[in-house]
Amino acid sequence: MNAPENAHGLDADPTHRNRRPLVSLIFPAFDERESVDGMLDFYREIRAEYAKFDFEMIVVDDGSTDQTAEALYAGAADGDQVRIISLSRNWGSHAAITAGIENCAGDAAITLSADLQEPLSAIGDFLDEWEAGHDVVWGLRSVRAAKKGANDLLATTFSKVLNTNSVIPTYPKEGPSQILVSRQVMEVIRSMPEANRNVLGMIAWTGFSQGRIYFEQKPRPYGGSKWTRKKKIKLVLDSFVEFSTAPLEWLGTLGFAMGILGGVLILSALVTAFTPASGVAGYCVIAGLVLLTGGLNLFGLRVLGEYVWRGGDDARRRPTYIVREIRDSSDK
Repeated sequence: MNAPENAHGLDADPTHRNRRPLVSLIFPAFDERESVDGMLDFYREIRAEYAKFDFEMIVVDDGSTDQTAEALYAGAADGDQVRIISLSRNWGSHAAITAGIENCAGDAAITLSADLQEPLSAIGDFLDEWEAGHDVVWGLRSVRAAKKGANDLLATTFSKVLNTNSVIPTYPKEGPSQILVSRQVMEVIRSMPEANRNVLGMIAWTGFSQGRIYFEQKPRPYGGSKWTRKKKIKLVLDSFVEFSTAPLEWLGTLGFAMGILGGVLILSALVTAFTPASGVAGYCVIAGLVLLTGGLNLFGLRVLGEYVWRGGDDARRRPTYIVREIRDSSDK
């Protein structure tokens, strides 16, 4: 009979109780050659600071063209436990996080950014919350390194709307930055086949006990963000189609309002038709409304088409990512 497991899936067999928990540190990386030395140094700092745990470093090279994977492999030293997962092309950060979750060995995993904006103390806070019994721990920025602007406002608005208009009310309104998940949550994520995914939304959807930590985000020491506007728009679409019917409900409300407005204008047109003042102005209003209604219908079809297409994409069950190569530092 198998030995029982504790709340985090760790083997409770007395012969294994002295085993230190293994924590996987997952870094999605796309053209982050400048950050390689910093990532390795941060990994070693974490190992030294939190010696009661074992750590493995999982770097998912998301189709980099600047030799990121090669530099990591060359920089890994004896004693480092580094796994480099090279994907066949750029699949996006959420696919890369999924690849890390599905190819790590940890009892828990923490996602970290290759731009090194998380303080060392945040790792300890994550681990404290995990040891307290949480299977999911959200890392939220109490202070953002970037100046507040339109992008920051849009990101915050997106998180608030997703929190209140979806099936994942545990998704933080503040907008999550990093996250810790237990082995049990990782196994659930492995079983989910979504092709177009917000992996943080998927984690929120799983339920389980969820905690939070807050940290001050550090300025990015190298390069710039690879998070393009196109990728942001795709994430918004993925999130709402996957977790919300709100766009369809909004269209229904808009259609009802347009119906009432149309009825009022028809009555107005009938009244105007029997008055001497009837003329071109009334026809212009009607023509404008016809064009507006046609445009709204096309917009509605576009929204419905997005839901249908993504449902078909999931039904095709294509892989979320394709691994080109996996290299472990122990193979050197």
